[in-house]
Amino acid sequence: MASIIREPLLSPSAKVKESEQASLGDLIRLVAESVADAQAALDRSSAGMMKELAETKVDIIPSIQETITKDGDVEYLHAPSRSVSLLDLGVMPTFYQFSQTVIEIQMDLKISEEITESGTSKGFALMADTAGIRFERKLNRDLKVTSKVTATLVPVPMPLRLEPVRSTEKG
Repeated sequence: MASIIREPLLSPSAKVKESEQASLGDLIRLVAESVADAQAALDRSSAGMMKELAETKVDIIPSIQETITKDGDVEYLHAPSRSVSLLDLGVMPTFYQFSQTVIEIQMDLKISEEITESGTSKGFALMADTAGIRFERKLNRDLKVTSKVTATLVPVPMPLRLEPVRSTEKG
């Protein structure tokens, strides 16, 4: 099966420059995009598992008839085996979704004004600054500073149109 997980947004081996501040709007957007990206990866994984289950065949014996002979022995008559997919047998992938994502980031918020070269104001923005907090950590000051990411995953029903309709008929 081909890989269904994509390359990371930033490679762990890539040279990166940490930004000391960002607009709060951009920070929230980046968090939302990261969660959406993770959800898309979960969905691709479940869809890939659905395909793998449909393509994986196993041989089954659909029926076995037991007969007790006059002597009290038990004889077995097996129906011919047939090949079916794991999906045919009712093995279904689990689908997950993020029900809640909590991200706590210690930061200073400040209102910044962008000034043009002529000295006029271009506008205001709410900026998230982590540089001061990082400096305090380096000095071992007791700030009780923590960053925390919590995500809750819950199983959800398979999309209705993916689950096959099952019926049993006597042949």
